[in-house]
Order: sequence, then C-alpha cells, then structure tokens
Amino acid sequence: MKVFNSRKNWYKDFFQIAILLILVFIGIRLWLDKTYAPDFEAYCPLGGLQALGSYLTRGSLACTMTSAQIMMGIILIVGIIFFSKLFCGYICPLGTVGEWLGKLGDKFKIRSTIQGWPDKALRLLKYGLLFATFYFTLQSSELFCKKFDPYYAVTSGFDTDVELLWAIGAILVLVLGSVFLRLFWCKYLCPLGAASNIFKFWWWFAGILGIYIVIILLGTSLHWVWPLAVITAGGFILEVWRMKKAGPGLVHITRNKETCIDCNLCSKNCPQGIDVALVEKVEHVDCNLCGDCITACPETNTLQINSRNMRWLPATVLTVLIVAGIILGTRWELPTIDEKWGTKEQIEQAGIFTQEGLKNIKCFGSASAFANQMRTVKGIYGVAAYVGNHSVKIYYDKNVFEDEEEIQKLLFTPAKRVIRPIGQEVNELEKYTTTVDKFFDPMDVYYLQQLMLQKSKAVAFETKYACPVIIHFYYPAGEAPSVEELEEIIESRTLTYTASGQEFHVKLNYELMSFDENPVILSRTDYIRAMYTPTVMKFNKFSSFTEDVLRQYRISMEENRALRSRYSYLISHLSNDEGVVAFETWLDSLGTEMASIVFVDTLTTAGQIDAALRTDSLRVTYSGGRTGVVENPFTFSGSGETADYPDNNLNH
Repeated sequence: MKVFNSRKNWYKDFFQIAILLILVFIGIRLWLDKTYAPDFEAYCPLGGLQALGSYLTRGSLACTMTSAQIMMGIILIVGIIFFSKLFCGYICPLGTVGEWLGKLGDKFKIRSTIQGWPDKALRLLKYGLLFATFYFTLQSSELFCKKFDPYYAVTSGFDTDVELLWAIGAILVLVLGSVFLRLFWCKYLCPLGAASNIFKFWWWFAGILGIYIVIILLGTSLHWVWPLAVITAGGFILEVWRMKKAGPGLVHITRNKETCIDCNLCSKNCPQGIDVALVEKVEHVDCNLCGDCITACPETNTLQINSRNMRWLPATVLTVLIVAGIILGTRWELPTIDEKWGTKEQIEQAGIFTQEGLKNIKCFGSASAFANQMRTVKGIYGVAAYVGNHSVKIYYDKNVFEDEEEIQKLLFTPAKRVIRPIGQEVNELEKYTTTVDKFFDPMDVYYLQQLMLQKSKAVAFETKYACPVIIHFYYPAGEAPSVEELEEIIESRTLTYTASGQEFHVKLNYELMSFDENPVILSRTDYIRAMYTPTVMKFNKFSSFTEDVLRQYRISMEENRALRSRYSYLISHLSNDEGVVAFETWLDSLGTEMASIVFVDTLTTAGQIDAALRTDSLRVTYSGGRTGVVENPFTFSGSGETADYPDNNLNH
C-alpha cells in the first residue's frame, strides 16, 4: 500500500494553471501595451447572475455587464444542477489561491479544519454576504461585489469601484484564512459559493421563484426582497441541515467497498476536507468533482466517477459548458437599459435609429444619463442602450423627425475647446476648416484636445455637426502645419495622457477627410469672442419674478478666468441668498469677462452680494444635497456696479 500519493491531478491542474497564466499574460500585456484595456470580468458568472437579477427586477443590466456574463451565469446554474460546482473546483482563481495556500499551511502543520457546530454556524456568513450583494446590486444596478471582491480589487488595480478597506480586509482574510483554516473564504464567505450551494438545492430555488411569479401574475404587489430573503435563508438551513446536494446530479464520486483498503488517502487529500472514505457515493454539498480523491487512491477501480473510469468527464463537461457559454453569449445581447415612455401605439409606429461607437455609453450610469437626456426631446419615445458595443437604439416619431440624420444631429454635441492660452505677443490668428471622420462621441473632443496639446501648436478648436464632422482649428498666425503634418497628427492611432495623477492609454481611429488651406484671419479679440462660452445659471424661482423687481450686480471676473471650472462653487454659495436668482458671465467690448448677478431688490442688496463674493469661505451644496464649506479661491480687486435688468449684456 502507498502511504502517500505523488501523482498529479492533471485535469484540475491544467485548468487552474491555465487560468492563472491567462491572468498573468493579460497583466503583462497591459504593462507592455498601454492601449490594451482588458475586461477582467468578461466571463464572471457571479456578475452575470447579478446582472440577470437586475434585468428581471429593474429591466436594466448591472454596471458594465453584458449577455456574455449572463450566459456564463446561466451555464454555471446548469452545470451545478446536472453535474457539480465545476467552476469552484477548476476555474475560480480565488479557490485556486486558497487551495495552494492551504497546502503551504499543511506543510508547516499550521492549518486546521473547522468542524461541528462552528463549521455550520460560520456558513451563515456567506449567505448574509450573498443577500447583501444581490440586494444592493438590484437596488442600484451597480455591482456591489466590486466593493470587496479580492479578485476584482487585484486585477483592477483597486480602481474607483473598490472600497479600499473592505477589499484589503477581504484579501487578508483570503490569504490568512487559507493558510490557517481549510478554505475559509470558499466555505464561509464566498457569495458565489453560497449561490452555488443554493442551486444544488435547485427545487428550493425554483419553488420559491415559481411562487413569487404566480403571486405577481395574480396582480399582487410583492417586493423582490422577500423571495431573495427566503431563498438565501432557506439555502443556509438546507445546507447545514442536509450537508448534501438534492437534485438530478448526473455525476458523483463513487467508492467500491470491496476493493477499498481503508488507507484514508482520499479523505486526507480532499481539498474540502470531506471524509470520502466513509461513504459509497459522495453527495456532500462541498464536493466539486475536482478528482483529487481519485488521484490519491492507490487502488485501481476503487474511487471512480459513477463507478466507471471517467476521470476525464468533469473537465470535458466544463470545457463544453465554457465553449457553449462563450458562443451563446456572443449571439445575442441584452440592452443595459431599455426604457420606453411613449404609448403602446406610439412605440409600435415609431422609427428606430441605431448609433454605434458612443464611447460614453460604458455602464448603467452613463446609459441612464443618456436616456434621461432623450426624455426631454419631443418626439423621442424610448431608448435602448448596449454597453457591450457602445451603441444605442432610439425610438422616434417619424412625423417629428423626417430622416435619421436629424436624430444623429440630435446626438451630436458641438464643442469649443481651448488647448492652450495664447501668448501676449499673439495679435492675429488663423482659423483652418477640416472635416474628420469617425469623430462623433463626446469623449472624442477630449481625446482630440489632448492629442493637439501634445503634437501641435494649435491653441483651440471647435466642432460642428456634419457628416463627416467639421472641426475648426485655431493657430497663431504662421504656426499652422502642412496638410501632411496635420493628417499625421489627427490620424495617430494611440494617445497617452495623464489625468489626476493617472496615466491613460487610448486607441484612436480618426481620419482627416478634408483640409481647407485658405484660413480665415482673426484678431486676438475676435478669437476670444469666438471661443468664449458663457456660464448661465438661473435658480431660486427666477421665473416667478417680474422684471420690475429685478436688478443686476456686475463685476469683473477677469482675475478668475482660470477658475472657470469652479464657478459652480461660487454660484452655489450665492444661491444661499434667496434674493439672488441668476448668474451669467459675458464679455465686454474690451474682451474682459464680466459676471452679472441678478437679484430681487426687495430681498437682498448689491452690498450683501459683494460681501458674499469676498468672503473667506464658500458655503456650497453638492448634487446629493450634502452641504459643505470650502475656501474661497476667487479674487475681486475691483468694485462692481448695479444696473437695470434686463440689459443687453444679458442678451449678447
């Protein structure tokens, strides 16, 4: 009899090592190719299950999830019901790390296995985390698991979706727990592990879900949180009560009592700590058909799959499921949001316009913002947005929009961007007109600004709708490049820039279609006026006041032009005075930026407004309603003046 096992479980080792090598390859490529933007969640089944739940309860997909992740979630369910938790045993990188660290703990004889009632009690933790994960995801359509998932935290480089303390805590628990306690993360904390065990009790999950659907069909309103709570609570009870699966599971590890020599190597080598040597058929809820027990067995035809020599079966089934999931996930795509606010008749008669290449359609939040924008447009009845290919479908009234170009123009946002300030010595500028193809998304404006800042002497540009888009470039007189030089700049295929201390890398595909070599000559003042964009804000029930009670306090903003991005702080501060009802900037005849602060003369005075402008701190209200106090960065060395309202300055 062999007292130890030196054989390898090549089926499991292949998958585990392959997954880790793929992740390492992606990481190395990301390091070498800065334009590479991998999606480490592309085939995450837990994200897919959350996305599916969000779609069924809210009609929208969570975060950046697509049909690919949903299909992987469905494949996971199918695999568990008919076979076992193959993802846990062969694919999950957290499970692999936990298992390998556990072997390290065994080597130093510092790892133990939690048994008895502590084992059962601790299993409640993963069900609580599962409930919280789905509850907050379905409430917001944002993946809650991103906040703490060790895998996502590490592969994303702790991006903004990660709660740093939560993620670091989870990583420490994964590492230390695996070394000292058998698969602590997998058994007691992993929400996907809890979901997988629920699917092992598929009849419970299906029964509660079926009852909920019947209740809804009968017209009774019942919030989804109740079936979610019952399913998770019932899953925990069934797990600790039965400790074995209940379903049509087609595949099991079986033990032949006649040939077994009771060496216990199968039990000693089981990563889950299942006492395989005591049963004839392994039905333990933790079994994931990894096959380590079969590999460890020294006796031929003793430990098998369904009493046959089919060690290859789990790996083969897993391969088929993965391939099927990938293929099916690419055949169709669910919209991240699909909102229709028109009547049934309007939707049936509506035209459908599709626009692709919208880089700003990248998650649930941006898709929702786009839909909210479209709601304000007369003749638009609905929007479906797809983050997978950055596209939208728009349902529109054919009587309002005669052709689809009107819809496309509606989506286009003209922009003016100053690339760099002009020097005091520049008195004359040249405006060149170009047309650029594959330039439509709002992000393209920012990318072009960064591109021209790095590679040209242009001081500004503005975009106008056309097919292709018209772009006017402004250069100091005599500084414009040749057609060939400008073409080389615009048709750059990559862009690297730094923002907020972080380096970004973007792939570009713009094409310069035309270039008018005869520029329009502008004076310095004309250029400033052409590129100026006024700030206009009305608040505190502006429209409820008649002109005879309104006045304006005018003051120079020239010293503060570099702070234009922070004007909103000043406006928020001024709006605390209920007598102040509007704020607008404009240029006077000399090109000096001025501010007109409109106020109700019976509620406040110019003196109070002037004092508010010069205070040491600003009291601001943020978008969520939270208030705060910030240091006042604005300087006003000159005095202001009071004028009648309206004034032609406010209608320049």
